[in-house]
Amino acid sequence: MAAAENAADNGVEVRLNFPVEAIERDNGCYRITSPNGQIRAEQVINCAGVFADRIHQMVAPPTFHITPRKGQYFVLDKTAGQLVNHVIFQCPTELGKGVLVTRSVHGNLLVGPDSVEIEDREDLRTARDRLDFVRRSAGKISKNIPFGQVIRSFSGLRATPNTKDFIIEECGEATGFFDVAGIESPGLTAAPAIAHYVRDLLSRRRGGLEERGDFNPRRRPVIRFIDLPEQRKNQLVRKDPRFGRIICRCESVTEAEIVDAIHRNVGATTLDGVKKRVRPGMGRCQGGFCGPQVLEILARELGKDPTEIVKNEVDSYILTGPTKFGGEKDRPDGADPSVVGKAGFHG
Repeated sequence: MAAAENAADNGVEVRLNFPVEAIERDNGCYRITSPNGQIRAEQVINCAGVFADRIHQMVAPPTFHITPRKGQYFVLDKTAGQLVNHVIFQCPTELGKGVLVTRSVHGNLLVGPDSVEIEDREDLRTARDRLDFVRRSAGKISKNIPFGQVIRSFSGLRATPNTKDFIIEECGEATGFFDVAGIESPGLTAAPAIAHYVRDLLSRRRGGLEERGDFNPRRRPVIRFIDLPEQRKNQLVRKDPRFGRIICRCESVTEAEIVDAIHRNVGATTLDGVKKRVRPGMGRCQGGFCGPQVLEILARELGKDPTEIVKNEVDSYILTGPTKFGGEKDRPDGADPSVVGKAGFHG
């Protein structure tokens, strides 16, 4: 998030919900077509994850194939976070590093993942049998993992290449088109180094790059209210009363932090967008209490109707409309009840 925000602060245009349908050569440039418009570019960097091979094949014959490999995890409450002090690995297998147990940066206990190759590149469902496998495998590390304190399970997809290594190169059949594909673990750790490597590839193709003299490498500070000393908290509340309104009790996230996350460059526009930036919904109740309030803040700050706010994807609706049409007189508290949507929140 910080890297994307800093890029936008320095003039990069970020287009979300812009699925690529075709890439064609056009007078020395690439014309990139989406249902939401077109872009012309002299160079293209293809870092499309599990879809990177399909993007590659829009400009050149296939040279590699990506297989999605699903990994499923348990997240345990912070009360379980002290079980381990380090990342505890098992011996790796041909499918990866295996099930691990670690304390997250925010103090939760994280257990997983398994590793299963699948065909659907968008399948993020969890499965009981695979989570049971994670539970049994983690038992080899410790018999004391309190699985009764699980607050969430989730899955992610690794982009596994048939080359058995990162693919970072200019496409031989398409000048100025760069593949950055198959970036499995430790891809996240390697990302800054990969970026420097791709910059050098791009520089050689363009005959050199000129460093911007006005580049600002610093991101505007993010206030984490829960981590501040009491005196500083009091100062902020006096300056902006929204710091005194706790929206997420589990993680002590304030209204001011949520509003700031919405109005930054590349700001949050969805419930999960807010969650991933400032953590409302990351705690024990997983958004059961704070979710409706975050939705209300998003609608207010973005000038949208509450039914337009989604959980994450464009069609992941939460509210569909009122449950009754008599208006405020039907409710003694004047609230406007709304029907349950995909995310399961009640008005």
